[in-house]
Amino acid sequence: MKSFLFIGGDKRRKFAVEYIKAAGYKVTVAEDCADFENMAREADYIVLPLPVSRDGVNVNSPLSMAPVSLKRVLRAVTDGKTVFAGMPDEEFADKLRCKGAKLYDYYQNEALTVFNSVSTAEGVIHEIIGSTEINIQGAKMALFGYGKAASAIAKRLVALGAEVWVFARSERDRAAAESDGCKAVHLNRKSECNVGFDVVVNTVPSLVVTADFIEKLPASALIIEIASAPYGVDFSAAEAIGIRTVKAPSLPGRYAPKSAGEAIARTILNAIKEAEK
Repeated sequence: MKSFLFIGGDKRRKFAVEYIKAAGYKVTVAEDCADFENMAREADYIVLPLPVSRDGVNVNSPLSMAPVSLKRVLRAVTDGKTVFAGMPDEEFADKLRCKGAKLYDYYQNEALTVFNSVSTAEGVIHEIIGSTEINIQGAKMALFGYGKAASAIAKRLVALGAEVWVFARSERDRAAAESDGCKAVHLNRKSECNVGFDVVVNTVPSLVVTADFIEKLPASALIIEIASAPYGVDFSAAEAIGIRTVKAPSLPGRYAPKSAGEAIARTILNAIKEAEK
């Protein structure tokens, strides 16, 4: 029987583990082992979370009592081992390959990113409803970026009656936003097009929601950051004038862990089936 070792992870892990067990595999969780390095050597597949790490030092493992360092994971990986990882940074990925590991970034799977964007969009709506005192219908929303997640967010906000403005550099992205019922503006014109937004949502992992834009927001505005570090919001500028901000990473793991965990498990099992053909 083929076996998996899961190292780290959030609420999604529980459901990914259950799904893979139901498919007939043996599954062990590193936190349940006194010496997971030996388990790693015995396992056929090692699964790391999405994202692998938030600080570049330890595995992303909010459910664990003690951190697991990336260095410890590297020591446990042996030549020829298959490692499934979500969004590993280039340095860690290179070190795994130097160890002779077969690395599969499951977040690069198109179906999974589309599915994740749905969970992310629903999570953003949850954050808006829970953190404001207004209806989404009739509210003015600013959305930075227009990738898969942003597109899913925009479509749902428009369907709920919001006025959505998308700020993006790409002409193609702006055209897509307009076709989805949004107003689309080049990112460089963001400050001159600040029309009193109730909510600002950022999906870009580089500084785009800058002080000049934030200073023109009404005092009641809410900024939601869903991008990963180094983030795209000037939090210092927002704090200085009292604009509320919410960091909302890994929304699928927070609001839809069962659906998101099972989607990760399906992606991994499909990758194994493809490799065995």
